Amino acid sequence: MLQYLINVTDNTFITAIISALIMTIMRINGLQLKRSATVGVLIGMVVAFIYAILKRNTGYAVREFYDLTLLSTWVILILPTLILSWVCFVYQKKKQSHFVVTRLFNVAITLCLAVVVALFMPNLFLYPFEFGVGMESIFNTDYLYKSVGYWLAIMIMLIIAMFVYRVCKQLSNTFVVALVSLALVIFTIQNFITIAQILIVRRFIAYQQWLMDLVIFVLSHVNFFIFIFIIVSLVLAFVIYLKGKTTPLNGQNPAQIRRIKANIRRDRRASLVILAGVAITAYTITRARYIYEKGVEISPAEPITASNNGLILVPLDKVNDGNLHRFGYETHDGTIVRFIIIKKSENAYGVGLDACDICGASGYYQRGDQVVCSLCDVVMNIATIGFPGGCNPVPLKFDIIDGNMLIKPMHLEAEKHRFK
Repeated sequence: MLQYLINVTDNTFITAIISALIMTIMRINGLQLKRSATVGVLIGMVVAFIYAILKRNTGYAVREFYDLTLLSTWVILILPTLILSWVCFVYQKKKQSHFVVTRLFNVAITLCLAVVVALFMPNLFLYPFEFGVGMESIFNTDYLYKSVGYWLAIMIMLIIAMFVYRVCKQLSNTFVVALVSLALVIFTIQNFITIAQILIVRRFIAYQQWLMDLVIFVLSHVNFFIFIFIIVSLVLAFVIYLKGKTTPLNGQNPAQIRRIKANIRRDRRASLVILAGVAITAYTITRARYIYEKGVEISPAEPITASNNGLILVPLDKVNDGNLHRFGYETHDGTIVRFIIIKKSENAYGVGLDACDICGASGYYQRGDQVVCSLCDVVMNIATIGFPGGCNPVPLKFDIIDGNMLIKPMHLEAEKHRFK
């Protein structure tokens, strides 16, 4: 249960806030909210659904390239969208309209919403397929608990998004537009860092120390941007609560006073709902994550050296039990390069480094019949271990001769930079 409560919260909280703020800016700038929001959400869901189908059933869908395309689209769109947003807002304040500007803003903001939806929806489509991995039947308590965690997190995120939108409707349009602009800029910075990470990992750009330091900082503080958007949510809750405290009641007739008091109570309930949602989110990504992950321990690597013929030799009898086996080879400069071996089927073995291109040398562990990345908790399809892509272990070449697995030390030497 905790696994998918954490995963969905991680995946969805920021995008729930951003989606609510985008819909708010649509409303303020005079767009037909239902039509524009529906079009944006549908485009994003269709794109995400197509990707999820390809990811699930083919080997052609690579998440890094998918994310890179969407994030690059966002970065291209966001500056003109913000400019058009403020131009439309000025026209709205003057009670004027400009057909071309409004149309351009409608297209830009709708595409931005589509990108946001397309970014987080693939995981929501794919998570349910993971529930039954390693189970003989879906009719068991483990499957039920995972489903409960999944749907509970989705429900909480929807409630947070709904009440953020409601609160924004009660506040000054100028304040809301400024806050939304700031939030979109922060979201763009997060996306820029993700783009940089993908480009560096894929070696599409030259190594830049300052850029790498920025990426490492964000990877080392996985909740950094989530906490920023928690602060954004808290600001909204505080401002709407403060508004109720400072609303004057003098000089009003009894009916108007009752109405004002009812509005104040409504706003306070909305602020309390946001506070509760934020508190649950903060607990989930901190304490709940700690509870879930504290039992995860990476087993020590078994030391292994090259034999007299200069090759690393692993008897197949040693790795034929279907369990994950971890070995450590010391290179010429003293670096311990770890690699893993697991038997996939009668005549197939999964062999790879105890590291991947996304999470680095964080390593893998076995949970029941699953192989799991210790950093991002992604469950590996054991059949794909030995193939590149995603969070899979970096493939390692090997040969099988006379009941032994043979690995050339030169291949491990070439990958030692991953373990420094």
